[in-house]
Amino acid sequence: MSFRQCQQGFSLVAAVFVIAVALLIVLAAVLTLSARNRSTVQTLEGSRALFAAQSGLDIAIARALSGGCGAVPASLDIEGFSVELGCVRTAVDEAPDSYGIYTLTARAQRGRFSDHSFVSRRVRATVTE
Repeated sequence: MSFRQCQQGFSLVAAVFVIAVALLIVLAAVLTLSARNRSTVQTLEGSRALFAAQSGLDIAIARALSGGCGAVPASLDIEGFSVELGCVRTAVDEAPDSYGIYTLTARAQRGRFSDHSFVSRRVRATVTE
C-alpha cells in the first residue's frame, strides 16, 4: 500500500468536518435572527398594548368627569386588545368646598400564555372634578 492510497480518505473527512462547521454557523445565525425578530415583535406588541390602555384611560377620564363612575364602561375592545376599565370615586370635603377624586385604571391585554403571545399593560390616573 503506497502513501498516496493511505491519504485518499482524509479529504472526505476534512470536507465533512468543514460542512458540519458551516452548518453550525448557519444554524447559530438563524437562531439569533429568530430571537431578535421575536424580541422586536414583543416590544412592538407591548407598545401597542400601552397605547390601547392609554386610549381606554382617556375614555374613562372623559366619561367619569361627565357622568361619574357609572358612565365608565367595564371593558372595551380597542384595536384587538381587550381593555378593562376601573373607576373609584373618593368624596372630599374641605371646608366650603366638596369634590370628588376619581382613581381610574385601564388594563389592555391580548394573546395567550400558552403560545407566548400574551401581552398586557396597565395604566392609572387620578383626576378631580
